Parts: sequence; structure tokens; C-alpha cells
Amino acid sequence: MKRYLILLLLISFCGGDVEVSNDDVAVEENSTTTPIFSSTTTTLQESDTPFNTYWRNNKVKSYAQLTESELELSNQINFDKISYLVLADGTECIKKIGGTSTVARIDEFNLVNPKGSNEWGFIVSEEYTCDDEKRPGRLYGDFFFQDNTWWAYVEINSDEIDIASEWDIADLNVWKFATRTEIAADTFSGNYTCRADADYIERAYEKKEVDEYYLYKDREVDYSKPTTLEELEESIGLFEKAQDYYYMALSVRLGYNFGDVEDLDPENSFIDAVLYGMIVNTEDNLASKYAMRDYLIENGPFETNADVTQWWMVNSSYSAVEWRTTDEYFKFYLGKLEDREDYGNHITEGYVAPNPDWVISEDYPRYTLRKKCEN
Repeated sequence: MKRYLILLLLISFCGGDVEVSNDDVAVEENSTTTPIFSSTTTTLQESDTPFNTYWRNNKVKSYAQLTESELELSNQINFDKISYLVLADGTECIKKIGGTSTVARIDEFNLVNPKGSNEWGFIVSEEYTCDDEKRPGRLYGDFFFQDNTWWAYVEINSDEIDIASEWDIADLNVWKFATRTEIAADTFSGNYTCRADADYIERAYEKKEVDEYYLYKDREVDYSKPTTLEELEESIGLFEKAQDYYYMALSVRLGYNFGDVEDLDPENSFIDAVLYGMIVNTEDNLASKYAMRDYLIENGPFETNADVTQWWMVNSSYSAVEWRTTDEYFKFYLGKLEDREDYGNHITEGYVAPNPDWVISEDYPRYTLRKKCEN
């Protein structure tokens, strides 16, 4: 199978300058239909020219061109693409920041970057990866604003396209396809670049909370029995998964892969401080669990809770009070809890147990971290 892949090294630092080159475009304020171009060449592979011609003549839809103001706004948003966004259907997407990328044919001409009459105008590059169980998970090309709506091009399955039987997609150099889809209405309002980072970091935390909920929701914990190796392994798996969420959030925040938590600026950014505390607290939590697991593997199970207490006394450096954190993360953590006054006072008269389904309830606080983007 012929496949044309483009290696994109998209290494952009938060706040860094981004240079965008756009072809000079003559745009009329009044909408006009997109012209159909005649082409005998392709910027990819000559062997795709016959299919490109078929695609142009049979599958490309005709949309009005962007007005001058729509194009200006679209270019402004694309100048430095946000790290994270949600489509109108709820699909979450994050900016691709490295690795091998693909290209796709869209079923219209590129409205933001129109091509000349000797170029194909419907082949665009992968920009985002998405978490979507219903369709392939990629966004292609630039965002654009048209008819008071923000749009992106989302990948579609080839079986969703009615392509004439004489064409074998497996023989194409560009074998992926995309079509326009709506972006959530408030995506580019306010301090949208900051909100994108904040929302993704908060979603990483919420995913861990939901994982924990479903792991324990049907269990009754017997605190009269000591911690077992099996319980430790489950807890370690949970927090290792959370660690993956948080390090992905770190990449999103920094704008590049393989960054270090020390690359954050917790002294000057509340959002950085929350993510910093989230990561280092989880690292220390896991370190204590690893140490206890090693002990149980070497020495056998705890016989009583007194044995567990003794282990913590001997290994006090692993105590939760020693775990690193930040004031900002602790404040964020408290803000996600159910509004109560009797946490930890379960032996008092009139105690009401917390809602076990709190993290999946309608009352669970969401989008709290973005409030720090107001300034």
C-alpha cells in the first residue's frame, strides 16, 4: 500500500513567536462561490493525479468564499493554534506536537489558504488528534469562521464516502479523507489560549477521578484488614494511569513532548502551579506504594493493621505528609470536593456520608481552573 507520510516536527513553546506564511489572496467582501480549477499536477505524487481529478470533479462541494472579515479572524486564530478544543458533538482534540503526521483530502476547496489554478486546493495536513469512538480521531487543516460558526475538518472513514468502484484507495498516496464539522461555540472567546490549557489539565484530573470511581464503586472496603499486595497493585495501576494523563497535560501545556515538570513556572502561573503539584504529588504517592509493594514481595503479606502501622513508622519518609504539593493544587483539589463541613468527622452524631457518585453527578464542579484565565 502506498502511503505518503509527512514528518512534522511541531515544536512550539508557550508564548513563543510563530511565523505563518499565507498566500496573497484577493477576497471580496460579498460572498461568491468557490471556482473549480483545472489542474494537471499535484504537490504530492503524480500517480494521484487521476484520482484528484475525479475527486475535484465529483466530490468537491461548492461553498461561498470567506468574507474579508471572516478570513482575517480565521488567520488570527490559526496564527498560534490552541492546545486543546472540543467539537460541537463533544469530541475532545489536542494539538499534534510531534511525531509522524498524515494528510487528507477534504470535500471542498481550502477556504483559508486557496491554491493557484495549477495546484490542488483540497489536500491539507493533520493538526490535531481526537478522542472519538465514533470516527477516526484527527483534525486536518486550519480552523475557519463562516456564517457565525467556527469549523474544522474532521477525518471520516472511507466507507462513509461513495467512491466509484474503479478506484482502490489502498493505491493512493493520500488515502485519508475529512469533512467540515462544527467547533464548540465558545472555543475562541475570552482568553481562549489559556482556557484551552486549563480545561485540558482539569480534564486530566477528572479522568483520574472517574477511573477511581469505577474501580471502587461496587466495593465495600474493610478497613479492619491490612493492605494486601493485590490492593497495592490495583492502586499503583490507577495512579500510573493518572500519571500518564498528567504528563500528557504537561506536553499540552509546554507545547512539546518529553518536557520536565521543572519546565513549568509555578512561581508565576497559578495553572502551572496546579499542574506541578498534581504531578509531583502523584510521583511521591507512587513512590510510597512502590516501596510497600517491594516490602510485601520480599517479606510476605501484612498479618495485621499493626504491621502496616509499623511499616509506616519505619518508612516515615514515604508518609503522605511528606509528599510534595503546591498551595494552588491543594486549593484546586478542595474546589472539586463536595461542599461539606464534616470531612473526617464520620464518628460524630448526625454525620452524613458523602455522595459516592459525586464525580459523575451534575453538581460536580467543572471548568473551575479556567477562572484563573480571566486576567
